Amino acid sequence: MKRLSVHRLAVVAVWSTLFLVAFGGYTRGSGSGYGCKDRWPLCEGGLLGGYLPRLEAEMVIEWTHRWIALLVGILALALVVAAIRARMDRLRVVAPAIAAVVVIGFQAWLGRMVVKGHLDRDLVSIHMFVSMVVVALFVIVAVTSRDVPEKPALLDRAWTGKIAIGALFVLGVSVLGSIVHNMYFPGWPLVDGHLVPDLTSTHPLTIHWYHRVVAGSVFVYLVWLAWQAARAERPLSERRHVNAALILYMINMALGLLHVLTRVESSWVVASHLLIASMAWAALVAAASLSFHDPRHESGRDVAQAHSPRTGSGISRDSG
Repeated sequence: MKRLSVHRLAVVAVWSTLFLVAFGGYTRGSGSGYGCKDRWPLCEGGLLGGYLPRLEAEMVIEWTHRWIALLVGILALALVVAAIRARMDRLRVVAPAIAAVVVIGFQAWLGRMVVKGHLDRDLVSIHMFVSMVVVALFVIVAVTSRDVPEKPALLDRAWTGKIAIGALFVLGVSVLGSIVHNMYFPGWPLVDGHLVPDLTSTHPLTIHWYHRVVAGSVFVYLVWLAWQAARAERPLSERRHVNAALILYMINMALGLLHVLTRVESSWVVASHLLIASMAWAALVAAASLSFHDPRHESGRDVAQAHSPRTGSGISRDSG
């Protein structure tokens, strides 16, 4: 099996997982998370002993969510087999592919615990966080299995770290948003008219305030990151992913406003909000992977020097 086939399969896995995350958001937003009651993986009271749902909206939605998750698991197994058969790099491709299978197994168990725990808010947030880890692992495989048409910049771990910080910030905003999911507080950008609430309180209003403050701070950071990428003339693929993350994040801020205007009652806004956040996370993980992974290593070329003699910078381009 060729490298291109592995790369394409990894890309399919990324988008499939993003769709699963969005559908999970819709399932939660529509109140269908308990559509199959506390039975897992089958549906309580479903047809054919629970293998099929009854024609009830909540049960059909939850049943569909579970089967999409199963298909993502099958894709993950297929990716591992494809990477091994293609004799891909064990550390950069095979290892994260295997890790994705392991994490998906844990995610399935966690999904069971969410159902048995009657959709406990903290468990649901952890469930979402683990989904983002799966997305990241698939993205890493997609990046490291690609063909590289452009000359990569020399390695600069500090720059990779800056992108990774941005990605973790976006993930943190998503987790905070998950914690206060479906809790309506009027006003935007202020929360219920509070400029600064009681910061020592664990009241949902305070958590929601932190969510918005962190979200605004992350936006400023992503603007700075995009400016730095252009200023340092990072490879085009990196800049495109950083810029894409910034644009997606701006769209998601608008969706956050729409979420408030619809009094957090629209399942489609919830699903879109989570999908765009996941895409921004994936774009930054891809940018970090692109900057961290130097494909010249695979052809035996020296990548030990991280600084150009001409510029003294680890961000300089390969001269040949």
